[in-house]
Amino acid sequence: MPAPNRWVVTGKFTDDGSNAWRRADGTWSRRLVEAGLYTEEALANAQVAETIANEQRQISDAYVIKVYAFGATIDPLTARERIRANGPTIRVRRPDPERGSKTDGD
Repeated sequence: MPAPNRWVVTGKFTDDGSNAWRRADGTWSRRLVEAGLYTEEALANAQVAETIANEQRQISDAYVIKVYAFGATIDPLTARERIRANGPTIRVRRPDPERGSKTDGD
């Protein structure tokens, strides 16, 4: 039988803007699979309040998202959060190697 929905705390690392996921031990990860799962939304929201109060130098914009958890899989329930967790939906074009580091107008 599938596990019930859970909640995780997320935000952004202030040093580089990458996604942050709060682990069960209170540290932060850049990988959703390492996020701590909350069985009650109120507990997750309390953790967000603590993050806002005490960790603003490390984490910004903390909030709670609802996820589906089954085994080692954590899957956000909204498309927006799935994209945040898994990266862009299109390939990011890199500069052509033969052009070097020059920009237009050089």
